[in-house]
Amino acid sequence: MDKHNQKIKIKINGDERPFKEDVEIHDWKSGGDEIAAGAENASDEEHFDWVLPEIEENQVQEFKKINYMKTNSSPSFSKKIKKTNNRHFSMVFLSIITAVTMGVLIGLFMLKVVIYQSNSVQKTNTHENTNVNSSSNKAGKASVVRIPSLTTALVQGGVYKNPEPVVQSIKNNGLPAVVFPLNNQQFIYIGVADEIETAKSLAALYKKQGVDVFAKQLTFEGKSISINTKDEEKFITLTIPLFSSLSQEIAESYISGNSRNESLTSLKNEIDEVKNLKEINSKQLKNLKNSQLDSYQSLVSYQNSHDKQDLLSAQNFLLLYLQEINRLK
Repeated sequence: MDKHNQKIKIKINGDERPFKEDVEIHDWKSGGDEIAAGAENASDEEHFDWVLPEIEENQVQEFKKINYMKTNSSPSFSKKIKKTNNRHFSMVFLSIITAVTMGVLIGLFMLKVVIYQSNSVQKTNTHENTNVNSSSNKAGKASVVRIPSLTTALVQGGVYKNPEPVVQSIKNNGLPAVVFPLNNQQFIYIGVADEIETAKSLAALYKKQGVDVFAKQLTFEGKSISINTKDEEKFITLTIPLFSSLSQEIAESYISGNSRNESLTSLKNEIDEVKNLKEINSKQLKNLKNSQLDSYQSLVSYQNSHDKQDLLSAQNFLLLYLQEINRLK
């Protein structure tokens, strides 16, 4: 018997109920087939074809810039290199020109400084040699002149608060001794020479007489003085060179024990020129002149007697000369 022609009767509470054959009975076993069939029908209905553009293999896709700013076309690499080299050369050339210019300017500046200093020294020396100010020195009218600075070598006996006892002790040994107040101190000097090496040799001889001494160099600054005559002006130009000549000859004669005739001849010419200056009215200038003349006379006496005590006497007059120079204000 065909299973599909069978009838199913349903009784509810003993009563038979009619059964409608068109009622769908869902079999869970056959549910899978129905779902698959539904999916297949839906797939057939919803299917559509995709149409893709044909692209050739050698065709390069075009790329376009979006939202970019326009820039100026940059120069080629070679142009950049050339421009960089030109700029570098210009900077180097400008640096060289600047350095040369600065060097020339500095050189000119230094040259002007040297010339200015040379002119200043020359003017100072000229002024000291002439020792006359701009005002004319007319007869009977006073003018102020400046005695040049004097640098000499000395034999020093020490520095003392009370130098008089020491001075007397040195004189008792037959040596000259003069006190110089310098920088609020009392210095004792016992010898003069033209240069420091000669003064050292002179000091060595003094030490043999039991006096503790040493050599030093000292500068006496130039001093201003009022003059009234032409002879006084002339004396100021002659006195410093004459002192140097006297100190050299007297110190070397004491060290060697002999006087040089040629030096004495030259020295005599200088002395005669000073002797001929008669109109020297300033007391200080007179003291300077007399000290130099007396020193020269002691040197001449030694030439005749060969007694070194005459040379020590000449040294004493030179020290008195320096003492008078130191007193000038």
